[in-house]
Amino acid sequence: MAERNVREAFWRNEDGSWICIDPITLEHPKGRMQVSPGTTLTPGVPFMGIDLAKWLDEQLKTPSPPSAESQL
Repeated sequence: MAERNVREAFWRNEDGSWICIDPITLEHPKGRMQVSPGTTLTPGVPFMGIDLAKWLDEQLKTPSPPSAESQL
């Protein structure tokens, strides 16, 4: 599963939850799962026994750009 496909299938809400906007099959270390459009994943709430919101946060974490101070 390419990260790009996952990024395109989910939208992250301001409250930290994720909503699926495109059907996708995820390859998670605990197994394969399908997520349908409209499914909302909330941190701390298991989806098929897995905190997928937390997993998405970890998988799609983008590194912060270096601060101006660190470039001096």
